[in-house]
Amino acid sequence: MDCYCLTVFSLYTVAAGRRYQQGDTPGHLAGKLSQLRKLPFRALSVWFTYPFGAYAQTLIRTLSWRAALALALMLLASATQGAQLLLLVPLMQLVGLDVQQGSIGWLAQSVASAFKFAGVPLTLVSVLGAFVVFTALLASLSRVQTVYNFKLQQDFVATLRRRLYRAIANADWLTFSRIRSSDFTHALTNELARVGLATASALLVIANSLLVLVYILFALRLSATMTGMVFAAGLVLVLVLRRKTSRAHEIGKEMSEVGNMLYSASTEHLSGMKTVKSYGVEERNTKIFAELSEQVARAYNRGISNSADITFWFTAGSAAILSIILYTSVEVLGMTAAELLLLLFLFNRMIPLFNSIQSYYQNCLNQLPAFSGVMELQARCEANAEPQPEISEAVELREGIQFERVSFSYGGGESVAAVRELDLTIEAEKITAIVGSSGAGKSTIADLVIGLIQPDRGRVLVDGEPLGPEVLSSWREQIGYVAQETFLFNDTVRANLLWARPEAGEEQIWQALELAAAGGFVSELPEGLQTVLGDRGVRLSGGERQRLALARALLREPSLLILDEATSALDSENERHIQKAIEGLHGRMTILVITHRLSTIRGADVIYVLERGRLVESGSWEVLVSNGNGRFSALAGAQGISR
Repeated sequence: MDCYCLTVFSLYTVAAGRRYQQGDTPGHLAGKLSQLRKLPFRALSVWFTYPFGAYAQTLIRTLSWRAALALALMLLASATQGAQLLLLVPLMQLVGLDVQQGSIGWLAQSVASAFKFAGVPLTLVSVLGAFVVFTALLASLSRVQTVYNFKLQQDFVATLRRRLYRAIANADWLTFSRIRSSDFTHALTNELARVGLATASALLVIANSLLVLVYILFALRLSATMTGMVFAAGLVLVLVLRRKTSRAHEIGKEMSEVGNMLYSASTEHLSGMKTVKSYGVEERNTKIFAELSEQVARAYNRGISNSADITFWFTAGSAAILSIILYTSVEVLGMTAAELLLLLFLFNRMIPLFNSIQSYYQNCLNQLPAFSGVMELQARCEANAEPQPEISEAVELREGIQFERVSFSYGGGESVAAVRELDLTIEAEKITAIVGSSGAGKSTIADLVIGLIQPDRGRVLVDGEPLGPEVLSSWREQIGYVAQETFLFNDTVRANLLWARPEAGEEQIWQALELAAAGGFVSELPEGLQTVLGDRGVRLSGGERQRLALARALLREPSLLILDEATSALDSENERHIQKAIEGLHGRMTILVITHRLSTIRGADVIYVLERGRLVESGSWEVLVSNGNGRFSALAGAQGISR
């Protein structure tokens, strides 16, 4: 009996909030709440099963005492509306109806006693004045309640968003790389917005349920028989509509799935728009996107249609029930005119409330799958979080980084290894280069050095000590990393640089720019350091973006600078600038260059050549080039480099 038992939910949530333990997870909550399925009201148990049970517990835990304050406001508003309702009794008496007979007599006496206690005569003016006062108070409470509930809704969503982002950021690199970025973005935006809508609906369900409780208490006092008949008929109506009600949650899951598909497609299509235009396939892409849009529209239309069907049958059924009840009241029970009018007023107020509760309940069911998806994604990230040791140890790079028989496979188990049985040394304050064809395992070495991934076999050592979780935080603070794909914010040049080192001064900024061969073009920008770069740095060329990313890494004054294909988008002139900058840093920091463009590593102290994850050659530029039968010599020849 979903609509008719929601008051129990309000009382349960308060009690459950006191019993909630900080360590409870959605899975634990589902186990605790499963006990409620033993309740005699089978339909009511739907509210306490996962995801709604876990959602309710999470809501109460997050809002804490504010949830109790929201409930108090709802109770106060319901009590005020009840007091306003009582004023109908003296109004009926003042217009000539007999309110002293039957079950309504006690109400008349109670109101008269209240006026007498207040020292106010029971007149039409005083009753209407009291009505105005209670109406104004109710409007004021409704305003406060609306604003407060909206704030609770937004605070709840903001808290969930922070927790999800923290879980994503702390997840290990393998887990992060195996989930589409669009899935993360969709959960952080659209899905959490739907959780906000579910929260708004849930709060309205509770508020309206409390108000219905007030009306029920009056109705029971007036006529327990009639009220029982209404509830029995209502139970039949709810059971008839039960299938459509359960359908709402299924449609909500479908809405989450197709919404995620559309979000992912939007990201992919917009990212590849340059290729789309160059191929002249705008119409083909538009057709593919339109089909996805239609799937989303159909899912939402099914949700609205299902909700509209329930509203129609509930409204029509309620009208039929009310008509039968009124006929029975007049022809069978012989109720007085005053009792009948008051009962009619109560039922007339209750039925729209039941209707709205059902509607909000439907909307909540439609939106709750979004909460499940967010919690599942957060749980997955938290289950695969990077270890966070209680004590973080400091580490400094003085001697070098050693790989001892290191093997790693992204798939784990029997999958093909990205690197295998790897032995190499990256000496401190020297330039080490790693080269090889695509898929040789070059970037995997960078990930192992940073500590983003851990070897399946073997060890990575820093100055002879294993690179474990207890030193990762300190270790990464010493690293400057420049990737092939640049990472820039839609913000000013200055903001993008200071992101790496907020305390850096003007002189340090320009020094880093000059070292990265970026000072010239930055000074020529319309607003210099205050120039906004646009989405992903779209206002700069590919080479300019990479040089700016290099300047940001150098601004950190790192002990270890990793250039992971960082020169891939540079022209020959800028490549020479970068090469000169790297040579100028020789001896000041440890530099690891990962590249397929051999012209940038002439000044490297040692070059490691990889082939299918194995180390096949190593040595200086002169030694490797002079070996005419070596792999490095073949790579150099393919790039037109003879010596």
